[in-house]
Amino acid sequence: MKAFTYLTPSSTAEAVGLLEAHAPHARVIAGGQTLLLGMKTRTERPGVLVSLAGIADLAGLRVANSGELVVGATTTYAALSRAALTGWHAEISAVAGNLADRPVRTMGTIGGALCAADPRFDMLTLVTGTGGQLDVLAPTGVRTLAPQEFFRPVGGITLAPNEILASIRFPAASTYTCVAFEKFRQRTFDAAVASVLCAVRVDDAGRLDVIRIAVGAVSPVPVLAERTAADLTGSPVAAVDPDGAARRIVTEVFAGHGDTPAEQYRRELVKALARKALRNALFSPRS
Repeated sequence: MKAFTYLTPSSTAEAVGLLEAHAPHARVIAGGQTLLLGMKTRTERPGVLVSLAGIADLAGLRVANSGELVVGATTTYAALSRAALTGWHAEISAVAGNLADRPVRTMGTIGGALCAADPRFDMLTLVTGTGGQLDVLAPTGVRTLAPQEFFRPVGGITLAPNEILASIRFPAASTYTCVAFEKFRQRTFDAAVASVLCAVRVDDAGRLDVIRIAVGAVSPVPVLAERTAADLTGSPVAAVDPDGAARRIVTEVFAGHGDTPAEQYRRELVKALARKALRNALFSPRS
């Protein structure tokens, strides 16, 4: 590991100032679960690390006046998994408590996962699929980005060297009737080989008022199956065929992909995961 300077600001303004002063050699560190591995192998070689661990404003959860759930970027998976969340927000806790292993969940942060931008990470699919928003702190103030603006289409993120991901805002609990997340991994502590999230709101007449479907780990960024979702919107829940919808999701998401054995394997995985996520979101007891 290359030698580095470790700085511990006590406020977001100080952290942004340090990043600006030491650019382009400075990197932000929170839990360090991804960055430190890269530094050990020397694929990452920052000269300065700016720690966010001592900035209280970047951790914790709160419900905004709008009903949105605001999660600080340095909130750990363990804290998320323990949070007493209601409605579809409970799925956030479930996802956080079912990834990696206990040491990673104890140290790893939701913001760190999003900034690492590894498409196999569950939080990317969760935020993209539920329509979360990301608050980014820059020297000029705060700007809010959709996941499609935060993640680069070819991988990585759009943040400037002097910007910090401050918080993630999930839609209000009333936005969805149910959210279901499914994934496949080789071992319990591995990242996902494929994942699917389905978020729905069913109206009083039993029709799909809203449906969002996201597929993760098979492309550089999570992919929204927007055409399939548009076709299903307005349908009576009882009339939805999860098997047929899962096949359409695969056709849409894998358009332009090759036909190698690996891709065929991913298609079958996504089909099975999508079918299960759809069934759980549509036919499980409502939150």
